[in-house]
Amino acid sequence: MGATYLIDTNVVSKYFDEALPEWALVLLDEALEKEPAQLSVITRIELKVYRPLLIQREQQIQAFIEASTVLPLSEPIIQQTIKLRRHYKGLKLPDAIIAATAMVNDFTLPSTNNIDFQRITNLKYKSLSN
Repeated sequence: MGATYLIDTNVVSKYFDEALPEWALVLLDEALEKEPAQLSVITRIELKVYRPLLIQREQQIQAFIEASTVLPLSEPIIQQTIKLRRHYKGLKLPDAIIAATAMVNDFTLPSTNNIDFQRITNLKYKSLSN
């Protein structure tokens, strides 16, 4: 089996909008066929409050969350988040928690947030931008 992905909020939103490059949609489809999505608790929260959702989209998002494994905050994730926030100035708390969750669980983080995530040393990051 390939890498296990912790899927970032922006990837889930763009996946449902089909706003990712074709190769990224295929990559995610193949990964999700093999195992349920792994999500940070932050991603779960952001997906539910990100923007006003149409009823149909809200149902899609809820079904996606229910079919996923949502990883809670744990002490190792909290400690890694603290390290990231101290070292990477300007890194927002939600992004730091998502990155820390990926790092602690040895997951690859696919995202389009290159500005924040590409600079984090030891984070397995996969850019899904064009």
